[in-house]
Amino acid sequence: MADRRAFIGQLGVLAAAMTFDADELDAASLRSHGLWDTSWLESLASAQYRVVFNTSEVSEGNVLSYVASFLDDFHTVHGTTDAQTRPVVVFRRLGTPMALNDLLWERYAVGEDLKIKDPNTHAAATRNVFWRAREGATGWEAAYALEPLQRRGLINLVCNVALGNWASQMARRYQRDPEAVKAEARSNLIPGAILVPSGIYALIRAQNAGCAFMPGT
Repeated sequence: MADRRAFIGQLGVLAAAMTFDADELDAASLRSHGLWDTSWLESLASAQYRVVFNTSEVSEGNVLSYVASFLDDFHTVHGTTDAQTRPVVVFRRLGTPMALNDLLWERYAVGEDLKIKDPNTHAAATRNVFWRAREGATGWEAAYALEPLQRRGLINLVCNVALGNWASQMARRYQRDPEAVKAEARSNLIPGAILVPSGIYALIRAQNAGCAFMPGT
């Protein structure tokens, strides 16, 4: 009986391992090797005013105007420099494609999926239109893309779980190996974006570090 109970217990452990989410396995592997980048927390500590935006939908890139308003309004009212203000955007769930680079937008028809047109071509975007403004753009459009906002101190965090879910969906659609697409997605985030175990982790950790919370959509 003791051997039988031990065998059944081993089966239970095996079943649990088999149902463990692949994205969580990725996260566990990164964590065990100390590969999660937490340098963004140090950047938060050096700023006087901090805010985190929960971006769970693309919503026409509205979060970009929220970030710019935070930076500009605090400068207008309190005379702050960009170094004194630190915005964080957490890309999670349906907002994750905003953090993918041009290669993935073209390869996986992200613009077509999201019904987002490129202002240059007026066709479905084959580049991440939120990363850089169109060529020759001036004023608001040129200043409020992710790239210039990042130069002003914006921290971009990407949910590993949501990224894995997006990659799995693309793998099914294009009949590719899911693990290969997940690796491709992790390697093709917008420059400077930081992968975090989950969006929930990032939102909580940012608030632990003194960020006010704002919806990003």
